[in-house]
Amino acid sequence: MTTFIAFAINIALFSVFPLYATTMTARFRNPALYAYMGIILVVGGLAGAIFSFPLTQNTFVSGGNLAYGAFMMTAVMLIISERNMITFRNMLRLLILVDVFVYAGFNYTAWLLDSGLVTKPVPIPSDIFNVSMYVLLLGGTLILIEIVLLMIIFIKARRLTSKLSNLAVIYTIAFIAILCLDGVLFPVIALNSHPELTRIIVGNVTGKAIMAACYSVPLLIFYFMSRKQFAEFVGSPLPLNELLRAPRKKLLDTLYQYELRDRQSQQDKQKLREQAETDSLTGLANRGKFNQTLDDQWQICKKTQTPLTLVIGDIDYFKQFNDTYGHERGDNCLQRVAELWRSTLENDVELAARIGGEEFALLFPNSTFDEISARLQTFRMKLKEASISHEASEVSTQVTFSVGVSSVIPNDDLSIRDLYISADSNLYRAKNSGRNTINFEATP
Repeated sequence: MTTFIAFAINIALFSVFPLYATTMTARFRNPALYAYMGIILVVGGLAGAIFSFPLTQNTFVSGGNLAYGAFMMTAVMLIISERNMITFRNMLRLLILVDVFVYAGFNYTAWLLDSGLVTKPVPIPSDIFNVSMYVLLLGGTLILIEIVLLMIIFIKARRLTSKLSNLAVIYTIAFIAILCLDGVLFPVIALNSHPELTRIIVGNVTGKAIMAACYSVPLLIFYFMSRKQFAEFVGSPLPLNELLRAPRKKLLDTLYQYELRDRQSQQDKQKLREQAETDSLTGLANRGKFNQTLDDQWQICKKTQTPLTLVIGDIDYFKQFNDTYGHERGDNCLQRVAELWRSTLENDVELAARIGGEEFALLFPNSTFDEISARLQTFRMKLKEASISHEASEVSTQVTFSVGVSSVIPNDDLSIRDLYISADSNLYRAKNSGRNTINFEATP
């Protein structure tokens, strides 16, 4: 194994947990990320004294720097996930708490190792645990300053463009630049009179640049995996400059007010979004939400070359149902069918929608007809068990449902319209063959 491979594995190990944590719900995600950052600060204090990776003849990346890079990467993920200014205060508390623990705990351990009061099953040098409070304070202060600089860049950048892909690139470049800046500031402040300061800075910046570029990969993965959180962060007002100039008491009051305002704003936006995207009668996604999701998933499946399955169905002889029982019972019937239709979903990327009067749709990314057919059969069985009377139907005394399905792997030779027409045609084949059935024919 080469040094670079070992270095890359270390980067990957530091990145796996925060990436996984960002997929959790907010209740678990934020505590997990804060806990991980605290652990990283402790690990960095030890790793910096234990090993370094010699990437070139004059470039070394210590275990402490690797932990620092992981901390900054996780801080970016946390800021984007939380989307409010209170994150800074939490990070300040975390840095102070961990630095005090590291300074007291590590130096006490060093004293114990030299005191003769403890036994040592393995020879551990006490120098590993000798920690300078000055270095801890300097490192913590620089981290906070660098996070603030990142936030300023993030806020300024989103005034230039709202396209998420462009912002992801800008944020990544900013992340690399800030880590390189740390490679200059730390040695200048800590070693300002060192005779080889210039050579140390060059080696430090080179190592930080390589490390930052490596940590940029999980950051880009995070931006892609958490597109919804990323978009909400871009749309959230964070007046950082005003907050930084405010007196401490005013700052805390303002932070609280902005937190309340941001929370209310997010709730209002979510409510309006749900109203704009939801069918008011059934609670399913409406036609607009369906069209947008179909377009988005088409592009994703086309890029990943994975299947996309569209299901269209409607209630058999629904006009006759309304004519016989009235529109109030017709609406009740639609609501009961919609609830069963929704029960076919198994994850958040799948979608159930009402796209017409009695017409419904399902969207299954990354699934073929064979993989979802059992769920459709379960839907038909549940509908039969519901026993919704329909004496005017020509196929049953109960409400029945006809379904058309189409499944493709999107490519340049096909369009969304081709998929829709295929599913719709299969629906009409189901109707023409006696209704109350599922028809699937592969898209040409």
